Amino acid sequence: MNTPTDEQDPFKKWISDKYNVDFKLTNIVAPDFESKLLTRFASEPPDIIFSGDRSLLQKLYNQGVLLDDWTPYLDKVPTLAGALDDAMKVFVSQDGKMIALPKQPDLSNWSFKIRKDWLDNLSLQMPTTDEELFEVLKQFTFNDPDGNGKDDTWGISSAGEGKGLNVAGNLAAMYGPGGFIVSDNKADHSILNGTHQQFLEFMSRLYKEKVIDPDWYTQSWGQKGAKLVTDKIGVDWYPGVLVSEYDMNDTGTGKAADMWTNLPMPKGSEIGGKHYPSAPVGGMLSISAQAAKDPEKLDRILQLIDGVAYPNEGYWALRWGVGVTDEKVVDLDGGAKFFSDHRNDPENYRVKFPGAWDYGTWIATNRDGVLQSTAKEAGKIEQKMLELDQQTMNAPTYQNFESFLHLDPQLISDVSKLQQQFDITYILGKDTNYEAFKKAWLAAGGQQLLDSTEQQFKELGFIK
Repeated sequence: MNTPTDEQDPFKKWISDKYNVDFKLTNIVAPDFESKLLTRFASEPPDIIFSGDRSLLQKLYNQGVLLDDWTPYLDKVPTLAGALDDAMKVFVSQDGKMIALPKQPDLSNWSFKIRKDWLDNLSLQMPTTDEELFEVLKQFTFNDPDGNGKDDTWGISSAGEGKGLNVAGNLAAMYGPGGFIVSDNKADHSILNGTHQQFLEFMSRLYKEKVIDPDWYTQSWGQKGAKLVTDKIGVDWYPGVLVSEYDMNDTGTGKAADMWTNLPMPKGSEIGGKHYPSAPVGGMLSISAQAAKDPEKLDRILQLIDGVAYPNEGYWALRWGVGVTDEKVVDLDGGAKFFSDHRNDPENYRVKFPGAWDYGTWIATNRDGVLQSTAKEAGKIEQKMLELDQQTMNAPTYQNFESFLHLDPQLISDVSKLQQQFDITYILGKDTNYEAFKKAWLAAGGQQLLDSTEQQFKELGFIK
């Protein structure tokens, strides 16, 4: 929120008293973070830094202003250390040292949702392949799935705003992993191995046979959303909150809980049918070299960092206010939890001072299983949201290779623009010469990126 609290701030008092420190949180918006942080290090370095920008932390580390190596201190942060996996360690390692302490990544709760009632109305089964999905989308478009006697539905839509494919681009996961990957012990890319071409051909069929909303490429997210909650779209890429948004538009009837369900990623090839992977880490912590010189201060910092990590007491206090304000997290069946938002209570501290929510920004994780809602208790809609999100977060994903790369940003920009232009011309049938596109992609920087990727994958041990 980046708004101030007052002198009575119970969150500051709780953390300062609990860990015997004078705790001050400075939350900086991403565009200003690097410049303000570098300014701070030139005068009064912060003791603890949390960021999702590895390149920034690496820059500071190479200047010698951060803790040299986290490895000797892992036994002091057992909660975070216990969650480390090999990929997380690789991501934060340089010259055999851990330059930062990574936090587990959030699990994605975005997936394709489908109108189960439309499937039932048309006696259709849940599609499991790209061909079955195409047939379902076709029937959703032309066979009056809502039974209103009007030709006013489409199988699927998107919100390209004239710039890109937007959520429709996730259909590419039916055919395999995207971007730079390891295949047959060498560097490869989805544009080169046929995966991307299969996806474009599927999108082209959607367009030619008019089973995708005709506004899919030009409309905004809000315009698509309006159609989604008024029975115009049968499949969309969305988190579980879709049922809540539909329910609000449906004046709270609760019907949405029975109408929307997850569509497991259909399989379009032997290697397809999974979700794209989450980032390898959910942000990184580091300690200034200056703070690390004081053994007592360093010890208290390490206790604090581990104490506020999920699922420890400090996490629930700072993230959700448990034991700090009068707020509560309620246990639900299946291990999930429910938090009733007090935003309508003028006496609640975080209503009066929204900046207090910022105490949870550097520790927050959706692995806590908490559903935050304005409802007083978890009803049918809230339970459905949790169910859909948990299913998605447990869905199989491809291995993450690309996040570990450090590639030339200008080359990445050049080939991305070229791909973006070709994608829409291919889908619209204006230019379907894919082989010529591949050659142009390689010449525009793709080959240089592939060569760099090959070398980095070898250094990372992804290629033996």
